[in-house]
Amino acid sequence: MQNLDVKTSVKKTIKTYLVSVKENNMSEAENNLKTVYKKLDKAAKKGIIHKNTASRRKSRYSKELKNITA
Repeated sequence: MQNLDVKTSVKKTIKTYLVSVKENNMSEAENNLKTVYKKLDKAAKKGIIHKNTASRRKSRYSKELKNITA
């Protein structure tokens, strides 16, 4: 049950980040991105998701944030 809790927590934080990106709320998106990084890193450290998967997702989400500023 613990792995499922971590996965749902990661998904919820990602969803809140994507909503803030969609609304073009820069400051909120930056704060949410930090929490997404933390959650992904912890999940990768525990072995719930693969480290390359976490890295790939972090890269994609940071690109989305850059697209807001552009």
